[in-house]
Formats: sequence, C-alpha cells, structure tokens
Amino acid sequence: MIPPDRTPSTIRYPRGTPDPRRDFVVMDAATLDGPNGFVRAVDAEARAQSPRARTGVVFVHGFNTNFAEALMKDVQLRHDPQSPGAGVMFTWPSEAKLMAYVAGRENALFSRDALADTLGLMQRASLRGYNLVAHSMGTFLAMETLRTLALTGDRATLSRINAVVLISADLEIDLLRRQAPPVLAAGVPIYLLRSAAELGGLDVGVVDLGAIGSDDAARHLKVGSSPEVIALVQRIRNSGVSIFDDGQKTGLLDGSAAILQGATGAILRPF
Repeated sequence: MIPPDRTPSTIRYPRGTPDPRRDFVVMDAATLDGPNGFVRAVDAEARAQSPRARTGVVFVHGFNTNFAEALMKDVQLRHDPQSPGAGVMFTWPSEAKLMAYVAGRENALFSRDALADTLGLMQRASLRGYNLVAHSMGTFLAMETLRTLALTGDRATLSRINAVVLISADLEIDLLRRQAPPVLAAGVPIYLLRSAAELGGLDVGVVDLGAIGSDDAARHLKVGSSPEVIALVQRIRNSGVSIFDDGQKTGLLDGSAAILQGATGAILRPF
C-alpha cells in the first residue's frame, strides 16, 4: 500500500510499527503454486485490462539492494508514472552490501537461468507483450540472459518483449557491444537510460539524463527519483502516445532521433 499524501518519487520506509497512512506497507502476500500458478497470477492481472491493453513490465533490480527495497522501488516506479499493465519483479540474491560487488556479480551470473525461466513463463501468459526494465547490476543479468536466449534461438520468448530498458547500466561498453547485437537481431529494441556514452555504432537508443535533477542522493536511479522525469512520463501517457514500441505501433522512443523537451531536456539519440 502506498501512503496517499507522499511526494511523488519518494519512498517512506516504516520506522517502528508500520503505518499505512505514512509508510509503504505490504498488506497481503500469497505463495504461488509453482510455474503454472505464476502464469495464472499474471493472467488474472491481464484480464483486468481490456484485450488491447494487456501489457506488463518485468523489473530486475540492481546491486546493493535487498528484497524489501527492491519491492518498494518496483511499486514506486510503477505507481508514480502510472504505468499500466501487469507488474512482475524478478529478484535475485544481491548481497545488499556496498562492499560486496564481486559477490553480487557472481550471484547475478548464477541467476541467469532463473530469469530465462521467468521470461519463458511470461511468454505463456495472455499478455500482448511487456517491457523488460533493469537497473544497475540487474542490467548485466538481463543482457546476459537475453543474449543466451537469442543465441539459442528462443524467438518465442523474445517475441513477447516489446522493449528492453536499461537504467544506469552496470555494463562495460565493450561487453554491451557483444551482448546487444544478437538481441537486436532477434527484433528486440534496447533503450539505455544514462548519462551520455559512446556506443560505437550500436543501434541502441540512448536517453541522456545527465542534466536531470534527482532526489536520489547517489543519482543512480533518476528515472524513478526525478519528479521532472516522472511528470514528463505522466504527460506522455495521458496524451495517449506509447513511449516504447507496444508491438503494434511505433513508440515515441523508436529508432529515429527524438528530443524530449519541456520540463526535462532529456535527449534520445540513436547509435
């Protein structure tokens, strides 16, 4: 549950006894009955939408993040920009410690098969498609998984992904140059939300957030912690324009150059 009087882009964690009037609070939880139970749960969320609007988002959290933090951030990222569709958070065993980077990287590699299985289950659900959104070290996990799916020819799973959105990517550019081509060749567009970077010929959309202000002290998740970006996304959605390709029509951030002007000045440029 999200408190009604909070400022957008902020998360209030409970201190002491949780208070739903003030804090982000989990009100209910259930154990799903294996893979089929997962698909049924996603289908139930899909049926709450009109047939033409049955979309979703899979969120992969990043480094130095525990389960509770990832869950609250996932909820906030979906609530504030008013993201439609079914929401799924893929959690992996980050050590949730700033000094445990190497262990976190190993755990991300360990989680590739589990993420591939999850994306396979999303393909079975009755969604028209979904966006795969990853943050920080979660982008490394997501791209490694997608590259494997592309190289093994799993086009059925990849075909349901409308777009891959990489936020503050924890990826060396040389590594991304190896990971991205087979995924792009499979027809899955990739968008990189970060400060400007040279990608050397990759056909990857880049949203430059370098000049955007943020309430995030580390400035590592501007897309969720910047009121400017959240307000812009809300206005785009309210206008009826799709931000990313939804599988039937071209989104605002397609393969052509575009400039998002107004409150932010974020720039998209193709490489």
